[in-house]
Amino acid sequence: MTTLTQKVQILLTDEQHRALLKLVKARGKPLSVLLREAVVDKLLIEARQAAKRKAFEEIAAMSLPVAEWPEMEDEIEREHTAELPAAQAGSRKRP
Repeated sequence: MTTLTQKVQILLTDEQHRALLKLVKARGKPLSVLLREAVVDKLLIEARQAAKRKAFEEIAAMSLPVAEWPEMEDEIEREHTAELPAAQAGSRKRP
């Protein structure tokens, strides 16, 4: 289990606090656990997804040379075959 070493303090309205206490009772978890889970579920996961989305958009925006599939497939096959030991390379059959 990870050691928890950082403390965060938040201020809530009475209404927010009562609502959280109802959730605590319904779920049978301490308030700290409930809040920690909410932070991870909402904020940290959203941050990771945003980073992945940004990386995808950057890759998609790249202007990369792309050939037609048969040509790309041949190139992949040539490169893969070149990396195989001679005995294996000769035994590969294309579908």
